[in-house]
Parts: sequence; C-alpha cells; structure tokens
Amino acid sequence: MNKLLRTSMLAVLLAGVAAPALADTSEERIAALEAKIAALTGELADLKAETKKANQDLNKKLSATATLSNGRPQIASADGSQRFAIRGIMQFDAAQYDARNNVPGRNDFNSGTNFRRARIGIEGTVARDWNYNLTGEFGGGGGVEAAGLNAAFIEYTGWKPVEGVQTRLRIGGWATPTGLEDATSNTEGLFLERPAVAEMVRNLAGGDFRSGVGAFFNGERWYASAVLTGALAGNTGEFGEQTGYLTRVAFAPVYGKDYAVHVGANMQGILHVADTGAGTAKVRQVRLRERPELRVDGARLVDTNTINATGVTAYGGELGAYYRNLQISGEYFRVDVDRTGASNPSFDGWYVQGAWTLTGESHVWNSANGGFRGVRPAKNFSPADGTWGAFEVAARYSVLDLDDNAGLVGRATPAGGVRGGEQVITTVGLNWYPNPVIRFQAQYEHVNIDRLSAAGLQVGEDVDVVSLRSQYAF
Repeated sequence: MNKLLRTSMLAVLLAGVAAPALADTSEERIAALEAKIAALTGELADLKAETKKANQDLNKKLSATATLSNGRPQIASADGSQRFAIRGIMQFDAAQYDARNNVPGRNDFNSGTNFRRARIGIEGTVARDWNYNLTGEFGGGGGVEAAGLNAAFIEYTGWKPVEGVQTRLRIGGWATPTGLEDATSNTEGLFLERPAVAEMVRNLAGGDFRSGVGAFFNGERWYASAVLTGALAGNTGEFGEQTGYLTRVAFAPVYGKDYAVHVGANMQGILHVADTGAGTAKVRQVRLRERPELRVDGARLVDTNTINATGVTAYGGELGAYYRNLQISGEYFRVDVDRTGASNPSFDGWYVQGAWTLTGESHVWNSANGGFRGVRPAKNFSPADGTWGAFEVAARYSVLDLDDNAGLVGRATPAGGVRGGEQVITTVGLNWYPNPVIRFQAQYEHVNIDRLSAAGLQVGEDVDVVSLRSQYAF
C-alpha cells in the first residue's frame, strides 16, 4: 500500500511539473511562429511595394507624350530617353532685277520667283545619348529646284570628359558652321542670303550635306569644333573625291542677361583637291565664285574661273555683339590657293551688318553653335488683341574681292594674274515675324561689280534688286 501510494504521489508530482513545462514550450513555439508570420507578412508587403514601383517605372518608361510646339510635331518618352520629331522649312523668294549699265556681255537677269528651300525631315533621340537626322531638300538656288538630300547623320552625346562640357560626336552628311554668319540658322538670318564671302567660304570644305566626321564641344560661354570632310552628296564627274577640314572656336568674353560680345576665329581648307579627269591624267582644279547674295537668278558676277591647284586654305576672324534689341556683327576672310605651275593667288572679303528690333526682342547669343539666334516675337500677330508680332530693320555692307594681280584697264591679264572681280553690295531690309513659325522679309540691295575682261575691258555691272521672302519653319 505504501509502495503504491508513493508511486501515485510521484506520478502526480511529475505531472504537475511536466504540465507547465509543456505549456511554456507551446507558447514559445506559437510566439515564434507568429513572429515568423509577421516577418513574412512584412516581406510580402515590401515585395508588393517594390513590384508596384517597378511597374510604375516600367509604365513611365514605356509611356510617351505627343506635343505640337510652334508647329513642330514631336513624340517623347516620359523619361526623355526617346524622342521623334518632324521638321519642315519652306522659303519662297520673289525678286526684281534692274541692271543700271550696259556693258559687253551683260547678264540678262531672271526676275521672278524661286523656292529657295523646301525641306522636310525627321530628327530624334534613341537610348538617351544617340541623336539622328534625315532631311530631304526639294528647293534650290538659281531658279532651279531639285530633289536631294540635305542632311543625314548620327550623333553621340554621352561622352562627358569634363563636367559642364557638352560633347557631340557626329558622322554622316550635314553643314558644319564655318563662321559667325554660318552659325546662324538659314531660317533666322537677317537677310535672304548670307554675305557673299561667308557663303563662298562655307562651300570650300563645308556646305549643305557635305560628308564628314567631327566633334563639337561647348560650355556656357564658348564653342569649338573640328571636322574632317569629304565630297558633297550627289557629286558627279569626280574620279577622286575631295578631302577637307573645318575648325572653329568662339567665345563670349562679355556675357549678361540681355547682352553679349562674340569673338571667334576659324580655319578651313581643302587638303586634297578632287580629281575631275576621266583618264589617267589627274585634273585638280578649284574655282571661286559667288552670286550677289540672292538666288532667284543664278548668275555669278565674280568668278576666278578654274585654277589648277593642290589645296586651299581659308582663315576667318569673327566679331559681334548684342545689347537688348540691337545686334551687330562682322567677319573677315582670306583665301589662299596653292596653285600648280604659277604663283599662289590670295583673295579676301569682309562684311559688317546690324539689326534693330523695333518691338524690343533680342538676337541672343547661343553657345551650342557659337552664334546669334533669330528673333522670337514676344507677342504673336493678333489684330483682335492689338498685337502685331515682331518687326526689325537691318542693314549690311559686304565686299568680296576675287582679283589677284589683276593689272590695269586696257591691258591684258598679267602673267599669273586672276581677274575674278570685286563685288560690293549694300543691303537694307525689313523683317516681320507674325509668330515663331512664319516670317516675311523685304530687302533692297545695290550690287556694284568692278571686273576686267582678259583683254582689259570693264565688264563690271551695277544692279539694283528688290526681293521678298515668305517663310515658314518648324
């Protein structure tokens, strides 16, 4: 009995001790499980938040916005890494020529109209750092319109060697700015055409759709470029393409909110003159000539004719400034020809021009091209609101001298002399900007040509020209 009692009491005591122990173990396990569940719940919530954000970011990248700004259609991704835009330009010129003198072989100028430029193209950005451009041309100069390419290139902008420096590496075909006036868009120039010397020089190794590879750099107040160039697109009759180069630097040493001073220099040239001989004999020639700052008629009144040459070098100096609604600029160019079989001739030219915007807008300085921008009217044309757009008056004096050792009147051309002639043009103009897309330009120019024939006769001309341009550009 005692043994049985002792055994029973021991069992009760053991049960009393084991019960709390088992209870404590279960509670700890439950607590641990609850903690794990809470942790998993938190991780799941974090995962859901991350997934939601990732989806939002993906949707943002995939989304696109279409805009129509100043007539230009554009589609861009929300993050700015993708962009596609359409550009268009139309310039319709009309001109009346009035020859003031009667000289031997006087030009019969073609008064009339011409679609100077008629371009449509696309441009855009892919993968944030790659730009592209493809533009077709359906207009032309000299009263002749023709279809062709104007620009086609790709460009990389992701190289950042120095903080704050914008870099563009480009290959394809385009028109590199060769000077101050060339750095201003042809849709924003003060006059219908660039000064004669600037236009002639830009076509030595540059010009529209000149093939090339180059680099462009700019900061807030400076610009620099270096380009190796080849032939023009569509060139025919060449059996060895031209090779040339373009270099340019520009600065704004004085710069403020409503003023800037521009100083620049450029050098360009032909390293390898194109071979135009169909046979084994090489025919390497250059020809310097230019129209009188208008393209309705195609006559070139100053012309060196062909010069046998191995190369050409052109040097230019640039100076300009704007203060509020006043802008002035000028350039000087010298062109040296490495002639074959005779002394090397040199030619030069310069211009000075200015504009006063009557409605107060400015031609601000732009470091992206190292030049001045066109006018953006502060208020669009709207008679109902009493606003008339922007108005501007402009004047220019330009000289292009293509004589070298020209000799005297009544005498034959001296040995090695070049009688290309000297062209002096005085131009005044009135520009009206109804809005940022439309522009009208009216100008009068007096053209004076001083040129001797091979026999020493004066064959220069005096011409007055009144012209009008109607333009839209987006």
